[in-house]
Amino acid sequence: MASLRLKLFSLCLICISCIATSTLEQETEFECVSMYTQSALQHPQMKNHQIQTKPSRELLSMLSTSNDDTITKIVLEGSEECPKGQVPIHKPKTNVTNNFIYPQQFTKEGRLLRQDRRVYKRSMNEHTYSSTLSQKYKKHLPKVFREYNQHYAIIKTFENTTKKWRGAQGLFDINKPRVGQHQYSKAWIWLNHIQGNVMTSIQFGVAVHTRLYGDDTPRLTTLWMAGKQQNGCYNALCPGGYVQVHKSIFPGMVYDKVSVPGGEHHTVHLSVAEDPVTKNWVLTIGTMMIGYWPRQSYMAEGASEVYFGGFAGTSMAQTLSPPMGTGEFPTKDLTRSSFMKQLKYVLQDYTVVDINSNEIELYVDNPKCYAVMFLKYVDFDSRETLTFGGPGGHCRL
Repeated sequence: MASLRLKLFSLCLICISCIATSTLEQETEFECVSMYTQSALQHPQMKNHQIQTKPSRELLSMLSTSNDDTITKIVLEGSEECPKGQVPIHKPKTNVTNNFIYPQQFTKEGRLLRQDRRVYKRSMNEHTYSSTLSQKYKKHLPKVFREYNQHYAIIKTFENTTKKWRGAQGLFDINKPRVGQHQYSKAWIWLNHIQGNVMTSIQFGVAVHTRLYGDDTPRLTTLWMAGKQQNGCYNALCPGGYVQVHKSIFPGMVYDKVSVPGGEHHTVHLSVAEDPVTKNWVLTIGTMMIGYWPRQSYMAEGASEVYFGGFAGTSMAQTLSPPMGTGEFPTKDLTRSSFMKQLKYVLQDYTVVDINSNEIELYVDNPKCYAVMFLKYVDFDSRETLTFGGPGGHCRL
C-alpha cells in the first residue's frame, strides 16, 4: 500500500509539472494592437504615412525569381492570428535598445580596430531624436541597455567600395547555442549605410538573447538604426522604425524546432529588400511579407556595406562571451556546423544575384573563440554558403 501511495504521489507531481510547463508555454508573448496605432507610426514624420500591407508586383517578382517553394515554408504550429486590422507586437521582457558597436577594418599591420559609431553621447536613460519632440512621442521611446564584448565571425563586402546594395537574403540554420544570463548569440545579416559619422543599419536574423527575451530560445529578431537614432532599436517598438503587417509572424516569434548537429536541421529563409515602388525596406520569409522599415532617407541610394555571419556578446561587462552557432568551430561538414546558405544580395538595379566571392572578405575579431568559413558555391540548392561558430569564453580583446 505504501508503495502504491508513493507511485500515486509521484504521478501527481508529474501532472503538476506538466500543467505548470503547459501554462508557461501558453503564456502570450505578444499583444495584438491596431495596425494603425503601433509604435512605429507614433513618430511625427509618420503622421501621413500610408501603410504598405503587401509587396509590390515588382518586389514579388524579385522574390519569386530568387526563392523556390521549399524555402517559403515555415513551421507555425500553435501560432495565433490577430483579429482583422490588428497585428502582433512582441512584449519584451526588458528594454529594447542597445548601444551599437560597429566592426572597423584591419589596419595594414593586421591589428584590429573597433570604432564606436555613435555620434551623440547619451546617458543610460537618454533616448531622444531631438529636443523639439512632443511629450506624447517621447513616452514611446524605450530606455537603453548596453551590449559589451561584441564579437564577429562574418563575411563582408570590401571597405570603401562605391557599390550599393538594395537588399540581402539567406537561408538560416536555426541553432540554439548555450547562452547564459545577460548573453546573446545571433545568425545575422547587416545592411549598413555610413555617411560621415552617421550610420543607418537594418539588421535581421535568428537570435538567442536572454536580456531581451528573458529566455534562451531562438527567435526571429531585427534591429534598426537611422540618422540621429544611433542607439539600435530591436524589433517593433521604436517610433519611426519597423512596421508590422503580418497577422501571426512577427519579430520576437519563437522558433520551436531547432537544428541538431549531425541530425535533423531546421531552416528559415529571411530577406530584406527595398521595394522598387514604395522604397520601403521589406522583411519577408520566402515570398511572404512580414513587415517593413519605412523609406530610409539615408539609404536612398542603397546600403554601402553588407555583412553575413555570426554575432555574439553580453549585456554586462566582465562577463564571459557566449558560444556562437553550434558552439563548435565550423567545418565543411554542413550536417554538423551552423550555416547560412543561398546568400544573395540585391543590386542597385534591383536584380537579385548570388553574392560575388570576389567582392567578399572574412572578418573574425577573436580567432581563439570564433571562426567563419566561406565555402563559396557548394551546389545548386545551397549555392553561396558560409559556416560559423565557436565556443566563446574569455574573448575580451
